[in-house]
This record gives sequence, C-alpha cells and structure tokens, in this order.
Amino acid sequence: MSAPQGWYDAGTPGLQRWWDGVQWTAHERAAAPATLSMGWYPVPGTTDVRWWDGVMWTPYRVRAGKPRPDWLAVEPPAMGVVLGILFFVLGTLQLFAALVTQNPGNFIFPALLLAVAVLWIVGAVYSRGVRKLPVPQSAPIVDPVVQPLPGEVDGPDAGWYPMTRQVSRWWTGSRWSWYIGTRFGPRPGHAGPRGYLTSMIVGWCVAGLAVIGVIVAVVGSVMEQSPVTGFMIVFGIIFAVLFGGLGAFALLLTRSRRNALLLPATPPPLR
Repeated sequence: MSAPQGWYDAGTPGLQRWWDGVQWTAHERAAAPATLSMGWYPVPGTTDVRWWDGVMWTPYRVRAGKPRPDWLAVEPPAMGVVLGILFFVLGTLQLFAALVTQNPGNFIFPALLLAVAVLWIVGAVYSRGVRKLPVPQSAPIVDPVVQPLPGEVDGPDAGWYPMTRQVSRWWTGSRWSWYIGTRFGPRPGHAGPRGYLTSMIVGWCVAGLAVIGVIVAVVGSVMEQSPVTGFMIVFGIIFAVLFGGLGAFALLLTRSRRNALLLPATPPPLR
C-alpha cells in the first residue's frame, strides 16, 4: 500500500519532500526541528520576529515593541479567497446595474464592493505567503512584553479555560495570559482591547444609522400624503429596522466575546 500524501524526509538532513500519494514531487521545504515549540522566533533572512504556533508561522509579529497582528491578516487564507470572490461577484453585478442606469452616483457602491474584494484577496495571498516563510532556525525570543506565554506555570490549576465556545485563554495559575486558543491554534491576543473598542464603536455607529430611518419615516408621515411620502415612510421603517438590528447584533456579539478580547477580571473557577 502506498503512503498517504504529505511531507516526508527527503534523504537530505533538514529537508522534506512532498509525496503526492503516488510519487515524489519536486516540492521541498526545510524541516522543522521536532522539538520546535510555539513561541516568538526571528524569521530567517529578515528582521521580523513572528509567532510560531508549533506548526506554522502566523500573521502576528512584534512591532514597535508590541505583539500585533498584520493588518492584512486573514485566517485561514482560504476564507479570504471565498469572501473576495463573493464581494467581487456582488460588485460586478452592481457595476452592471450602474452601467445600465448611467447614473454616476450608482458607481460608488460597486466600487466599494470591488475594493473590499481586492482587500480580501490580497490579505489571503499575503497570509498564505507568511505560512511559507522558512521555519525557525534559532532559539525563541523571550521578552517581558510577550509574557506570560502559553505553557508558563506559576501556580495551581494552570491551563486553558474556555472564554466562548470557540476561544479559550491560558491561565498561568496566578494570572491570565493574553494568548488565546482558537481552532487555528494558539494566537497572541494582545490586540484584543483595540479590537473590542473598534467593534463597539462600529456597532454604535451602525445602530445610530437607524435614527436616519426614523427621521425619514417621521418626515414622511407629517408631510402631505402622496406616493413619495408613502415611499419615505416604508423606506425609513425598513432602514431603521435593518440598521438597528445589525447594530444591536454587533454590540451583543462584541459583548459576548468580551472575555475573549479583554483579560477577565476574575480567576477561573477551580477545577
């Protein structure tokens, strides 16, 4: 029976070759040391210090003395490709509609959709490129700014504790770590407070747009009745309900993920 496809020793120390399930291919990569654990490592050939999750490089690096995600970070990269294609299709359909109407104002929305599509695709390509960087070749960097790391123990009951259904957080035994466990692996969560604040602001802004719908509906109701005022009332109600619901959903979702974005204020329950 043939071995399943995967990376295997290539016969050359430090190299692995891809076996496609039937035969060897020309694709080779540097083999990661078996004892290479998760941590912050210098990226070979660069000045970057990135988070290695024990299996692959991640789009998180130390910049300006702080662990931060890359602004183009997309995990997994395939998700960026799917979303990019989705926004591209929507933008293209809107663009065709704008060409039919020949109204310059109608080109704004499809342009925004196509721009978002490009950002998702670029982010996916960038994040995939990060995963293909050469594996760490030196010892991890340990700095107070990145500690405590997952696995550090300074008291009883240390371990991963669930924050949400998808996210857990490392407890050292005496304090919470910024590192969270996700379905992609351990990830630095130092940017959580900024993400929490941004999400709350966006949620309130979206909810605030509902006020515009209410104003339009009220203005339409007090004006002399006509087909235009009837449209204003219907449009205003739909607009208010839509953006009010989206804003409320965003705020509740952010609130439910509070402990995944911010350090919990209390220790975990004893095991």
